[in-house]
Amino acid sequence: MLRLLTRLIGFLLLAVGFMALIVDGTRSIAGGGLMVTTLRRGAADAAPAFYQSIQSAVAAKSAFLWDPVLTTLMLLPVSVALGGLGALMIIFSHKQEATNRYWRR
Repeated sequence: MLRLLTRLIGFLLLAVGFMALIVDGTRSIAGGGLMVTTLRRGAADAAPAFYQSIQSAVAAKSAFLWDPVLTTLMLLPVSVALGGLGALMIIFSHKQEATNRYWRR
């Protein structure tokens, strides 16, 4: 059941990443140049109050964590971040095949 839920969430994240890629591609074609939505801008546009509260809470705990690490991660495109996370969830939800059976040697 947990594997099914993980795979479902992975497919949803992969679909949202693909939709973000289509939106960025459409915006780039219309603008005549490459335009990419970063995680920071996507989160700030989707839920500005939540993004500000998370930023202030993490910065209050550790300024080292927010500045170099999360700032670098927040520069990733939404399509790459969500698509990659969804693909990893799908890959890790697959059942491992038993290789130690004596008749498969």
